[in-house]
Amino acid sequence: MHPIKAWYHSTIPDCITCHQVWLIIHVLVTIALCILYFTHIIQVSGGTIAICELLFGVLVRNEIFIALLHRFVALIPCFKYEFNRMLHCIGGLHVSSAIACLFWLLISLSCEHHGLGVRITGGIILFLILLISLTAIPIVRRRFHNTFEHIHRYIGWTSLIILIIHVIFIQLEKFDSFNTKTLFNIPVLILLAIIIIIFLPWICVRKVFVQYNQPSKDLTILTFPHVLYPYGSFTRISFDGHEWHAFAIALTDPCTDQHSVLIAAAGDWTKTLADDYRNNKLPQHVWIRRIKGLGFMHSIHAYRKVLIVCTGAGIAPALPYIKDPLPTTHTHILWIAKKHEENYGEYVWKLVQKMHLHCTLYDTSVSGRPGPQLVEEHFWKTNSQAVFVVSNEKFTIEVINALWRKDIPCFGALFDS
Repeated sequence: MHPIKAWYHSTIPDCITCHQVWLIIHVLVTIALCILYFTHIIQVSGGTIAICELLFGVLVRNEIFIALLHRFVALIPCFKYEFNRMLHCIGGLHVSSAIACLFWLLISLSCEHHGLGVRITGGIILFLILLISLTAIPIVRRRFHNTFEHIHRYIGWTSLIILIIHVIFIQLEKFDSFNTKTLFNIPVLILLAIIIIIFLPWICVRKVFVQYNQPSKDLTILTFPHVLYPYGSFTRISFDGHEWHAFAIALTDPCTDQHSVLIAAAGDWTKTLADDYRNNKLPQHVWIRRIKGLGFMHSIHAYRKVLIVCTGAGIAPALPYIKDPLPTTHTHILWIAKKHEENYGEYVWKLVQKMHLHCTLYDTSVSGRPGPQLVEEHFWKTNSQAVFVVSNEKFTIEVINALWRKDIPCFGALFDS
């Protein structure tokens, strides 16, 4: 490894650099736009730039757009790690777009001539986006996660309604007569795009019948209709249509046209789910989004040989690669868990056993909790090109940072992206 690259890898944790890169890129773009704006080289209003930033902010959270990016990036032949890692950290672009939107809206209201209606609605939008941004600060978001979700959704929708009124006031200021140019200018078209992007996932929400199974007290399996979803997909479910949770699609069955998710009793909601199953309190129907997103596991397609490290119920996203292996990618599974067969059921156990030549089982009840060294040893042993970690936050970050310092491509779920 080159000395400069070695220093970079040994001093900067990988899990934060990609977010910072997105922020740096956005800051540089904003500085360039400021120069062009204040020197009047471009004849674009600050309000138009602000609504463009808002468009970027919602677009990079749209599951269809992210899925298209995943498919495109997986085909790039060079700089695979860098491109895929930047894609996984695209939440940094979401954050920087919100900050840039605040900045340009403030410039528009303070440096441009507008009527009272535009100033009032613009000020309300400024306050609401600032409120959303403050609740999205990691320490606040983690401590008051449910409050953050409600504010992000409902204040976000309120901001959209005020934005519609804001754009109408802007159009009335420039109104001369009804014509195509007046009705379909840039701010109006961008606003229409934002509305479609935000509401499309909600239009595709359906209430479906669900089947439950509980191989052990710490694992619940939910099965839903429909099966044709790509590897690395995840689904969002809700019991009340209000609180939503995302889980990787673990099992698919074309014969019965069903797909399943494995849910470990790890947090408050998942523990309540396991308890409600035993007490027969779970509903027969749940809300589900028909549009499925692609997670970081889809980047497996970018490599010919990978090591997938799973702990506990983290085996769920790896099961599609076990049941129906990819023709273009060889996968080796390292499953770290306690008493695999006893805790995860006969079906999952037999499915993994079928692939025993390419699967290593590490029983923590016998060998204790492992560290990153175990993952590194299996990486070299299997001659893999990259490592994918599906585990809890502590172990994931520990492994990613340890392998980053060894210049080993390693990907893991982002818990605050």
